[in-house]
Amino acid sequence: MAATPTRRGIVRPRPGSPSAARRSSRPTEREPPRVGRRKKEDLPDDPRGPASWPLWFGLRGLSWVFCLLPWPVLRGLTLPLVAVFYAVTLWREERQNRRRRGVLRNMRIAFGDELDAAGRRRLCWRYCDHGALLICEFLRLPLLDRRRLPRRIDLSEVQPVLELYRQGGGLICATGHFGNWEMLGYGAGYLLPLLSLARPFPEPGLQRFFYERRRRSGARVRSKFGGLWPLRKALKRGEAVGLNMDENLRRGGLFVPFCGVLASTNPSAAILQRNTGAPIVVITCPRVGPERFRLRVWDVIQAEPERPAAEERERVTARIAAAFERGLREYPEQWLWALRRWETRPEGEREGELPERIG
Repeated sequence: MAATPTRRGIVRPRPGSPSAARRSSRPTEREPPRVGRRKKEDLPDDPRGPASWPLWFGLRGLSWVFCLLPWPVLRGLTLPLVAVFYAVTLWREERQNRRRRGVLRNMRIAFGDELDAAGRRRLCWRYCDHGALLICEFLRLPLLDRRRLPRRIDLSEVQPVLELYRQGGGLICATGHFGNWEMLGYGAGYLLPLLSLARPFPEPGLQRFFYERRRRSGARVRSKFGGLWPLRKALKRGEAVGLNMDENLRRGGLFVPFCGVLASTNPSAAILQRNTGAPIVVITCPRVGPERFRLRVWDVIQAEPERPAAEERERVTARIAAAFERGLREYPEQWLWALRRWETRPEGEREGELPERIG
């Protein structure tokens, strides 16, 4: 016999038979896993394997130390870090400028002739100081609970947002890398059920640490590479969702004005509003003092379903960008200037050292 039956009735070739030899010579359907970086879509939200332990334990220990130290001591320790950030930013500027990136280049685009070279350098120092404070504030997040929330964050502008949420149609929170965006998500999680999207870190220990901190207040965080379907389902249930809307979109973005220059902008908030009818709240959490913040509502955008879909998508996206511009003008040092905000350019734009201004 050339084959033997198994318990399940499947006939398999007998070892050493011609059919078994032909079967072993066929290429396998499953290829071995590639060695190298994993795809972004495959990065887990909450990695808990041994690979995450060293960095995770180190960050938890550092956070514990930062929570014990008084704030004036930590503020003094940030000054050398600010100097390092500033030196690295200036050192990388020439290289980044050739790639249509860079902190000082973005400041030139945003402010035009309003700021000279010296003014941009002063703003760059304040921006680096803001970055050092962000690190300290994030490591001290365990000190913030529901009881201490009103003392740390000014919630005077939040009441209209909560009233919109109580209407039961869902709420879209359009935010960005303004102020302390981690504090925004952390504080909002105490106020209402929130589902937000975030970019996962390729380092397991770093991803686990950020994931646990972001979920500490009750907010839920999903990978941004999973699509908008989880957000749409949450809106259908009447929940609130959060989206970062100030990043450059290489493909599929809408070119709308931002600081007088067309910028490729993510239309996800407009698409979600078109599908669900939920209102959009443009909200940030700027720093207004030592460990003091304020939730700022820059715009509330209601859906206009009678408009054509393309026109409505552009209208909503442009209003979000205009609201962010008002926030940038008021707190210029608290935006993430390292973003590639104006990197993607529309077809037919005149080539130049800086993108062409409109108006």
